[in-house]
Formats: sequence, C-alpha cells, structure tokens
Amino acid sequence: MRADPDEPADSATVPEPAGNGGQVLGGFAPTAQTSGQAQTSGQAQTSAQAQTSARAQAPDGRASAEQKSVLRMLASPDPDSLLGSALGALQSIEARAGALFVAGDDGWLRMTANRNLDDAVVERFPSLAPDAELPAAVAARERRSVRALAEDFKTRYPDLAALRRPVGVLAEPLLVDDRCLGALVVHLAPSYTPDLDDEQLIAMVAAVCAHRLEDILVTESAGLPAGTAARLPGGHAVAGQPRDQVRLELALAGGNLGSFQWYVDSDVLVWDARVVRLMGLAPDTFDARLETFLAVVHPEDRERVQEELAETLRTDDCHLVYRVVWPDGSQHWIEAKGIVERSADGRPESVIGVAWDATAQREREAKREARRAVYLSVTQAFAAALSPQDVLATMIDIVLPELGARALALHMVEEGRLILEGSAGYPADVMKRLAEVGRIRDNPLQAALDAGHPLFFESRRAFQERFPAHELRPVEGHHAFVFLPLATADGTVGTCLIAYDRPKRFSPDEQTLAAAVSGILGQSLARARLSDLSRRRMTDLQQLMMPRALPRLEDFQVAACYLPASQGMQVGGDWFDVLPRADGGASLVIGDVQGHSAQAAAVMGQLRTALRAHASDGYRVEHLMRRGNQTLYGLDTERFATCCIVDVTPDTGHLQVVRAGHPRPLQATADGTVTELDVAGGLPLGFAPDDHYPVHHGQLAPGSTLLLYTDGLVDRPGRSYDEALARVSSVFADWAGRDEQDDGGAGLEALAEDIVATASETGTGSDDIAVLLIHRP
Repeated sequence: MRADPDEPADSATVPEPAGNGGQVLGGFAPTAQTSGQAQTSGQAQTSAQAQTSARAQAPDGRASAEQKSVLRMLASPDPDSLLGSALGALQSIEARAGALFVAGDDGWLRMTANRNLDDAVVERFPSLAPDAELPAAVAARERRSVRALAEDFKTRYPDLAALRRPVGVLAEPLLVDDRCLGALVVHLAPSYTPDLDDEQLIAMVAAVCAHRLEDILVTESAGLPAGTAARLPGGHAVAGQPRDQVRLELALAGGNLGSFQWYVDSDVLVWDARVVRLMGLAPDTFDARLETFLAVVHPEDRERVQEELAETLRTDDCHLVYRVVWPDGSQHWIEAKGIVERSADGRPESVIGVAWDATAQREREAKREARRAVYLSVTQAFAAALSPQDVLATMIDIVLPELGARALALHMVEEGRLILEGSAGYPADVMKRLAEVGRIRDNPLQAALDAGHPLFFESRRAFQERFPAHELRPVEGHHAFVFLPLATADGTVGTCLIAYDRPKRFSPDEQTLAAAVSGILGQSLARARLSDLSRRRMTDLQQLMMPRALPRLEDFQVAACYLPASQGMQVGGDWFDVLPRADGGASLVIGDVQGHSAQAAAVMGQLRTALRAHASDGYRVEHLMRRGNQTLYGLDTERFATCCIVDVTPDTGHLQVVRAGHPRPLQATADGTVTELDVAGGLPLGFAPDDHYPVHHGQLAPGSTLLLYTDGLVDRPGRSYDEALARVSSVFADWAGRDEQDDGGAGLEALAEDIVATASETGTGSDDIAVLLIHRP
C-alpha cells in the first residue's frame, strides 16, 4: 500500500489490524480502541503508563530497569534530573558518577550538572576549552565515543590526576542531527570494557539524553513553561501525538532504531519506515503480513526465528538476532528486542519493540574472533618451538599466511650484533645483503629496536625516503614492509622483517596484530634459545656417557647409531656398549632407562658403569643382567630400565641372549631372511632384586647380522608397532641380501644410520633411538 505523502519520512501507513483503527503515529501503532475514537491526553498518558507497567513486569530485570530509566529521561524537567536518569539507565554497567557538559556558542563546554563527583574535580573542571585534551572535549570535538582507563591518565590525560579514586572515564558526544550539544561523562570501574550489548545501551542513552537536552534548552531559552509541546528536528511541531510518544520517536531516530508491533491474533506487523528499510523493503510495497517478514529472513535462520517467536509468547522475553537478504542479494544482520503485551486474562495480544542494523557489530565481532583465533594459533604454534629454527618454521608456515605477506627475515642479537638466523621468500643473491644489514649505521632493524614498537612502511618510496642507503634498497617485487622489534623484559632478542608483494595500507587491526606477533615472537625466541642451549648441554652430557668409539673385534664387525629425541627439551636414558673379552668374544649391551630427564641420564650413566665393572669381573649373560638389576634396585631411585645382553663366542659364533623387558633382537642371514629371536624375557631392571633371566642360545653364522635396538625405533607417531617393525626389517633384509657387506665395517655403519632414518619417515618423535649391530663376515 502507498504511504501518505504528507506523513513524516520515518513513519509508514499500514493495514488496519483486526479490532484496531487509525494510522501509525510517529512510527508506533495506536493501542486498541473503537474505530474512529480519538485518545485524549489523559487517555494517552494512561496508555503509556500501562505499557510502562507491562514492561516493568518483564522477566528481564535489566531490560525493565533500562526502559523505566529511558522514560524518566524523557520526562526530565532539567539537566540535573536528566543526568540522574541517564546514570540510572547505565546502572547495569556500574556507572558510579557523571557530569553533563553543554556547548556554548563560543565552543566551550560548561558543566551543567554533576552527580557524585569529587569536589576537587568539580572545582577544577567547571568548563573545558574546545581544544582541551580531556575525554569530554575530545568526544564533543571529534564526535565519537572516548574511553579512558585509569592507567591512561598519566600518559594521555594528565589533568585527570585530580581524581582521588581510580576510575575509568567514558565520554559520549550528545548529537542531534548534525549538531553537537555537548558531552555526557560517566565514571565507571577502573578497568571496565563494554561488550556489544553495553555499547548499544550507551549509544541509546546518549541519543535519548541529547534529544531531551535539546528540548530542555529550547524550552529554557524561549522562557516557555514546562509541558510545552515537543518539536521534531526542523522545528515542526507534532500535533495530536502524546508527548511521551514524540519523545520516544526522537530517541529512536537518534539511536538509528526502528519500531515494530506484532499483533499476534491476526499476524499483522506494524513497522515504521526505519524497520521497513532495515528489511530491504519499500514502505509502499510492505503488506504488513508476518509471512512477508519471514520471506526476507535468511533461509538458514528462518526456522530458528519462528521457534524464537513462539518462545517469546511463552516467556515474554523477545530478543532476536538474524540475517535478512535484500533484493540485491546482500545480507544484513538485524537485532530486535521487545516486550509482550497481554490481555487481562494473560493471553498475548501483541509484541512491541525496536530493531536495529547489527551488521557492523557482527563484523567487528567477527574481526575480533578472527584476531583471537590468529593469536591462539600463533601462540600454540610458538609454544611447541624448541629452537630458533623451530620458531622460524612456525613464522613461515603460520604467521606469513595469516599476515598475507610474501617474505621474512629473522635476525637475532648475538654479542651485541644482529646475526641473520634465517629467511624465507628471498633469492639466494640477496642473502649476503640481509646478513650485513645490521652493520649499516642507519638501518631499519636497529631503528625498530630503538623505537620499541613495529615500524610500518606502506610503499617502497616511503621506505627509501627513510632509509636511502643503496645497500638497503628493497628487493624487486617487495613493496611494503614491517619491522618488528623482538624483546623481552630481560633484554633484546632480535628483529623480524616482513615484506609484502604490493603496496599496503596497514589498518589499526593489522597494526595491533603485528604488535602482538612481535611480543609473542620475542618471548618464543628467548624461550627457544634457552631451551635449545639447555638441550644441547643435556645431549652433550649424554654423549659423554656413551662410548666414544666401539672396540674392534677380530672375528666380528660392530656398529652403532644414536639419535636424541627431536621433541622435548630433556634427553632420555638410552645407551649401548660393547664389552670385549680376552678370548676375542664380547658382550653387547643395549638398554633404556625410564624417563627423559637429567636424572634418567644420570641413572643410565651409573648403570652402564656398573655393568662394565661387573663384566670386567667375569660376569656374563644371565649373571651380568642379575648384577645390573641388583645395582639399579639398590640405587634408591623409582626409575626402572629395560636391557638386552648378547654374549657372542669367537670362532663358533655361538650366541647367548637375555632380556629384561627389552625388545627382541632381529637376526638377518646372508640370503636376506630376517627373523625376530624368540627370547623369553624377565622383568625390567629395578623391579625385584632377585629376578631371573632365561638364556636363549643361538648361532651367528658367517654372513649373518644381529640387530639390537631401543623402543624409540618402533614406537613412532603415525605408525603401529607391527608396521614400524616391518619397515625396519625390510631395510635390514635389503642390506643383508647384498654381496658387499664385508667391507671393513663401513657398510654396517651405513646400515645403522639407514635403520635409524626409518624412524623419521613419519615425523619427529619424543623418544631417543639407539641401535647396535654385530656382523660376522
């Protein structure tokens, strides 16, 4: 239907609901009355009071209190009561005190009302200059919300040091159309940060306050008595509308809100022109049917909206958030809140409320969530980094794609100099220049460190104007740059250069993300460097406990390989040893002490030393294992150890094998056949002092090879025990079936390395690996 051309722009004519007569007044449908019957001023007041009472009975206490406060604001006769009502409306966010500033013709802001402020503050700030660096002046001058935390006072607003109590300050401009009437200042808890709902509430209170303040100022300046009819922007009086209704229309217009009413029995919707526009419709085409509304709701939200509408009629709580699809295909988020009006017998008659475009809020929320996700992924990735190279890999794999960048270079401070740790995205011929950047007197790396915050250059020209040295010329194809200083509370760690392949304007969100990455990266590098140093020391300690070289045996070749765990800072307790005898034979020992720590390595060293001492006393095989068990049991440690000992006899190649909870040895014959020796085992060392270890007898024939290993070889992520054992056996068999094994031991050493390499095929592991081979040529 067509709107009345003489009707105000923000209202719409709608079909007459069943049992209802007349038009929408100021964007709201009139309450039910006999057709043709007009409301008197007293009747309008009674109707408003009834609606207020219905709102007060809503189960949502905060919403009810806010509605009452808004009505009190609209009825405020002077600035002081207006401020009190505004603080009451903001009670849910712990508004403690406040002031109302009104702008004069000279631009100065004068404190017109205050509540609960310290006397010192009132005396010091009775008026504010237009250019004052104070929240109220900034809010009025720049026409934006200003929030200052207590810790901001010394740096941003030193004049606020007069506040005796630590508070947070919120300043809102009071805007009517294109004019700023002044500012509303509210004192909050010191570290309070408003959420999306609070921001909406604050905007609403500021809008109502502004329009009511204009009404008060106009009335006062004209010398008119209280109760003079309100006027819409432009000075046009609104005749025939209850005063509270006009005030509410002013508030809705200022808050960019639209009003609606849903008549439940007839499913008729009464929308003002703002809601019609929010839905992407035209006032002259909207037919006031509920089905028309549901048709514009996004298909994925439609069923949920219907369920929530039904729930609203049961609970009186109306709060909807949904998407609508406009005719051009664009999607918009709408948020709506309202209350249910019921008949005397409790039956829901209508739902009345307001709606607004929440698209910008949703987009801000989505950006915040995306930023949180980036922070989380970056933090988690850096937490697993154990060396600077791990940190560099994380930057390349995660941070570069997140930032949409093309290249990076990581420099670390070593003995006061910036040393290139690594890079990505730079050609080989540039690496030398990158390594020497820190030697140039005026360079961007040192400039970022001196500034203490990231430096952003949105183009090559901007960079070259600041750093004109020829040695610092950017690489071809790089057009924007960020230099991150990397530091911790303990000192400077290094710098990170990030380059982009096109000119780039860095948004505030991107600058915040860069600063966050700078902090996380600095901490991670410092921790990784310390972890790397500690791990190297631990690995060196363990290597010192290993045999530096294996003894030469006349009738056999021996080889070994040890690989420390690639995950975790600590080292394990794996060890191996070859204990030769005077008759040309030897005892081969391999074991693994429980755990990964300095204590595990220390226990391993003690046990290895004890076994060597017992072997030199003539103990062999079972008796040697029993002596080792008693030694570990007597060390007063809660750790246990697995172990395997093989005794080999010269000339005959006779084998005696005992196990203490250790993996079974593998034996390969000259034709490439690999078998797992069926060796019965005892308990791990350290469990019981008198355990026995059955002896397995076997034969190491000419051309045969025996493999001893620790469980780290077959206990790998992403591969089952059987799969890992089959892979090791395959490599072992391939080597054993060749004709060139007897090459003085070099081939056996290569085999040891190849067998250990199978463990790296499925990624890094958390356990050490030791292998020991003996081959009879």
